[in-house]
Amino acid sequence: MISEYWLVNMRASIFGATMVAIMVIFVSSAMILIPTQTEAVRVDCPNNICPTSSDSITNVSVNPPSGSTPLLVTFSVTTTGVSPRNVIWNFGDGATTNGNLTTIKHTYAGSGNFTGSVEVDFKDGQDDFQSFNVNSIGSAAGVAVGANATVPNPKLGTTTAYQLLLQEHNNTLASTTQPQLSLAINSPTYGQGDSIIINGAVKDMANSTDITMEITNPVRNLVSILEITPASDGSFSKTVLATGPLWTTAGNYTVKAQYGPAMNATLSFYYSGGNGQSIINKVVNGTYSIQAGQIMYNIPYTIQGGTVQNMQVIPSQSSVVITISSTAAGSLTVDLPRGLIDAKQQPPVNSGPNNTVTTQFTQSELPDQPFLVQINGQNVKVSQTSDPNSRTLGIPFHKGDTTIYVIGTIATPEFGPIAALVLAIAIISIIAVSAKTGLRFMPKYYSSS
Repeated sequence: MISEYWLVNMRASIFGATMVAIMVIFVSSAMILIPTQTEAVRVDCPNNICPTSSDSITNVSVNPPSGSTPLLVTFSVTTTGVSPRNVIWNFGDGATTNGNLTTIKHTYAGSGNFTGSVEVDFKDGQDDFQSFNVNSIGSAAGVAVGANATVPNPKLGTTTAYQLLLQEHNNTLASTTQPQLSLAINSPTYGQGDSIIINGAVKDMANSTDITMEITNPVRNLVSILEITPASDGSFSKTVLATGPLWTTAGNYTVKAQYGPAMNATLSFYYSGGNGQSIINKVVNGTYSIQAGQIMYNIPYTIQGGTVQNMQVIPSQSSVVITISSTAAGSLTVDLPRGLIDAKQQPPVNSGPNNTVTTQFTQSELPDQPFLVQINGQNVKVSQTSDPNSRTLGIPFHKGDTTIYVIGTIATPEFGPIAALVLAIAIISIIAVSAKTGLRFMPKYYSSS
């Protein structure tokens, strides 16, 4: 039900002045009220509650208004007029509440000067708004926290607040440098028929928003367009097959992802090219064993588009030769142990009279340098990663390629020290037997005289 009331404005002009007047006339013992001018306005009131001019916020209490992080604050709002129907609190740090609470508590976990607000909607349809300030202090006086700050500890060894402050500062920097949208792929190189697995994550999710992704070839032609719905935690994954009539050009391909109007990410990979046919290569995971010195090295590998036929160490060239049978364009990922082959930067030579190195270095102390990789005598671009024990190479190849050379600076010979020792003992034994039996290896010449 909606009630009605009427506002009646009356105006009269007396000697050039405007005033509200009511003329009273007595007619036949009846009193009649006659306004000189009237203006009626009809107002509909929801819930039978008609507005008053006194509906407003009279006070917002913030207790305490400042303090050390984490800071627990009690908020309270006082109003006049009819009762509030809804109270919306905005605490200024990204947190909000929507209900009918006129008193509420909130904890500020981070430091800063926060400007919040409270909005009150009254039952008669009126509303009012008021802001407030809270200062959450997260660092001691005189300590500057910035992107390149070094925080001095005024009480070394006597307080743990410093460690907590420094940890919070580092965590804040880490969170601010985390990308809003990230991308990653399972390999830097692919061949025709390979599976390209694209993974990533969205930092701040928006409701019902998909990720739009485009893949373009080296001449910027579109080869694939995708729409991906991220999971509830923001992560996503998509597999794309590098096959078909659009996947023919060899070179660097670009993946561009877009999430909402402002988030985007880009990465690239190398594709060795194809003939336009639809081919799905089988992935072969294997291990090849090479005996070098006293150690048997088991070398893990993954190949698409062919098979591994042989691996051999050539110490004189500090290289490993890998023989493959390639039925299609593809890629080989091989994990080479550092004990078998490695590539290191050579130490500098002093400019002394003998050009000698006065500082001794072990191979493990020297910095890595990239391997040189050749296929059928031609240099090729490969991906290279490393850890303390091995070097991992991602090598693309074309259909018909057969021989891959991986050239470093150090290689362990297959003819190891034990074999050399056995050979030396055999030679000494032959000499001893020859001396005892009179066996000679050189011809004896006799004089004719």
